[in-house]
Amino acid sequence: MTAGTTEIYQIGESPPIGEVPEQMYAQVIRRERFGEPSKAFQIEQVPVPEIGPGEVLVHVMAAGINYNNVWAALGAPVDVIRVHAGLGDDSGYHIGGSDASGIVYATGSGVTNVKVGDRVVLHCGYWDDDDPFIKAGGDPIVATSAKIWGYETNWGSFAQFTKVQAH
Repeated sequence: MTAGTTEIYQIGESPPIGEVPEQMYAQVIRRERFGEPSKAFQIEQVPVPEIGPGEVLVHVMAAGINYNNVWAALGAPVDVIRVHAGLGDDSGYHIGGSDASGIVYATGSGVTNVKVGDRVVLHCGYWDDDDPFIKAGGDPIVATSAKIWGYETNWGSFAQFTKVQAH
């Protein structure tokens, strides 16, 4: 990941491939705004997420909407911000979105299936590759470690950048 000289790019602008700004715009939900989705989601400036091993940073070019975004906005049946906190994410907000396409801007260590500049379509599956069920050949999406990216995990597709698992 190459840090750029621009702190943030305006909505609709794309940084040079591989140049990652410090900040980004995202449609953010905060607990105090839980309720009507049109009011719960607000555009805010937030830090671009840092990626770890096995993760990829994608510049979002298109994002889809599905019903879990409505649930996230309502804070029910799941308080997504509380779920994130339980997973060690203390950001205090949720960036939804579980469907997207975009361009890879950075890869974490161990990522070999994509490289910076690749165009990708993202899926909602998020799981632990070391899950015994998966290692035994089970379908990852029904494993006990499975979560829905952009709903049960933070940093979904309603942002200029998103972080996802590389699988």
